[in-house]
Order: sequence, then C-alpha cells, then structure tokens
Amino acid sequence: MRLTSKLCLLFLLAAPAFATDGATRQKATDFATRAALTNMFEVEAAKIELAKGKAEEAKQFASDMLQDHERAGSTLADAAKEDGIALPAALADEHNKKLEALSQSDQENLDQAYLSTQLTAHQEAVALFADYSQNGPDGALKRASQKILPDLRMHLTKIQGLTSK
Repeated sequence: MRLTSKLCLLFLLAAPAFATDGATRQKATDFATRAALTNMFEVEAAKIELAKGKAEEAKQFASDMLQDHERAGSTLADAAKEDGIALPAALADEHNKKLEALSQSDQENLDQAYLSTQLTAHQEAVALFADYSQNGPDGALKRASQKILPDLRMHLTKIQGLTSK
C-alpha cells in the first residue's frame, strides 16, 4: 500500500509538469503552423503579383517578398524540425480562397488587391512573431521568430508606405 501511495503522490506532483510540457508543445505547434501558413501565403501571393501585376513598385515588393519569405520559410522549417514539430505541407482553405480571389482580380485592381492582402498579412505576421518571440517557450522556434521578426517589421513599414500613396 505504501508503494501505491508514493506512486500516486509522485504522479500528482509530476502532473503539472506534464501539463506544462503539453501546453508548451501546443503553443509551439500553433505558432509554427500559423507562421508557416502565413509565409506560404505570402510567397504564393507574390508569385501571382509577379506574373500578372502591372505596377512596378508592387512587383518590386513582390520580388522582395518572394526572396525574403523563401528564406524565412527555410529558417522556420529548420527550427520546427529541431524542435520536433511538423509544419503543414499545404495552404489552408482560407488562404487558397484569398489567392484565388487575388488571381481572378482584373488587371486594374490586381496591384492594389495584392498590396492590400500584404498589408493585412504582415500586420498579422508581426503580431504573431512579436508575441512568440517574447512569450514563446525557449527553443529553436523562438530563436527563429526573433531572427525573422525584424524583416517582417521592415516589410510592414514598406507596405504601409506603398498603400498610403
């Protein structure tokens, strides 16, 4: 009976640590998933702008996004792998619908539609990465978020300038 009591006590004392580990892993998984989806969306949107856009400033921004977000995607993938978290392989339906709408925009509105989607996407990405870089659990994903965040802030500043014209 004593052994059973000791095992129960040990389990009760260890349970919060297991719960914390589960919550920590879930927070990392949620961040990695959202970050990867946002990154993939920005890459695909940039490809549409480069293929169909007309405005030189929007196309240059898309070119920069393609290069920077492909690099960020690799950094994120490496960090997720190091932390043992699988990233989504494909975009979510909501992103696919936005990309379809962007792709179907008429030539006169495509550049503005692209810039508008990028403004929203970067506002969300900066908030996501800023929160995780401050409040996320220590690990490769947190270090990656801290590395990527300055570029996202720079992108947001650029897109705010382009959309305010």
